[in-house]
Amino acid sequence: MKAVKVMASIDEKGQLTLDKPLNLNKNSRVEVIVLISEEAEDEDDTPKEIILEDFREA
Repeated sequence: MKAVKVMASIDEKGQLTLDKPLNLNKNSRVEVIVLISEEAEDEDDTPKEIILEDFREA
């Protein structure tokens, strides 16, 4: 079995969307293991631009 590491996002329906397409054999089955960073649970939805602006004002 071959391993390929790719980054992806999980949408509101719980479905994965890969950041880049896989250049592998088409129509083949794969096994997926999802690793979730513990930091992801604490992420804030505030856009980076707003955070940076807050720092500039402070």
